[in-house]
Amino acid sequence: MGMWSQGIEQWVRQAERLTPLPDTERLLLLDQLLAQQSLDELLATFASQVARIVRIRSLRFEGNQSYNLLSGEGAPHHHSAEIRAQTMRLGVLHYGFEQPLGGSQLRLLQQYHHLLALPLRLMLRVEQLQQQVRLDYLTGLGNRAHFDESIGRAVEQNCREASGLVLVLLDLDHFKQINDTWGHPAGDMVLSRFAHLLRDVIRTSDQAFRLGGDEFALILQPAESHAWQPVWHRLDEQLKLHRELSTFSVGCSLGAASWKSGMNVHQLYELADADLYLHKQQRR
Repeated sequence: MGMWSQGIEQWVRQAERLTPLPDTERLLLLDQLLAQQSLDELLATFASQVARIVRIRSLRFEGNQSYNLLSGEGAPHHHSAEIRAQTMRLGVLHYGFEQPLGGSQLRLLQQYHHLLALPLRLMLRVEQLQQQVRLDYLTGLGNRAHFDESIGRAVEQNCREASGLVLVLLDLDHFKQINDTWGHPAGDMVLSRFAHLLRDVIRTSDQAFRLGGDEFALILQPAESHAWQPVWHRLDEQLKLHRELSTFSVGCSLGAASWKSGMNVHQLYELADADLYLHKQQRR
């Protein structure tokens, strides 16, 4: 606690040296930022507060991920600011302005950035821990809990505004034989390599999960009803070309279901699971 308190005190002293933001406004802004419950909320609150002091056409935060906070095209003036907490680089804010900023505006913006640094560092750490909890330890894909959360959110989004959603379920053919013949280290390698292929054959807007054992899932969104077909063709081709997986004759079966209006998560999953069972029977 002592080292942490010293760090806070140093951060406060640095903030006080950055003028011209009054103490009451600085504390109010800090309270508002610290009160946010997620990284999205924190960045959105910061963007709304900055928009009160300067006219912003666009604003984007780039860290481990990119967040478009204000989307506007054709801004004639640009400014980028690195956000740091002591020696740690947290990310970069990219602004688009309608008018160039004066010296006093830049100094005020600098103080806003300094106030953002502390809650941003805390929130990024929380996000990192939450992400670790949601990841499968072996493959790095989302785990079952993350899948349940994500498919529920995807269905809710399509209920509000249908953009197309396809659920794909996959499992490896004869995976038990690989474990029995070559041992669990070989089986773990196969799962890890297969997960890597899944990441390669989907778009950045799609999501991949390991549900457990040799069972995997993909959430394709936005997607047409047959969006699973090109994914399947790419995956099948990559399995044949992969040096290690082809050595073990790794294959997989796939089942897919497209969300329809009024369908809940359970119904969508049951349709995809039934399609997977059908394809497994056909492959046998």
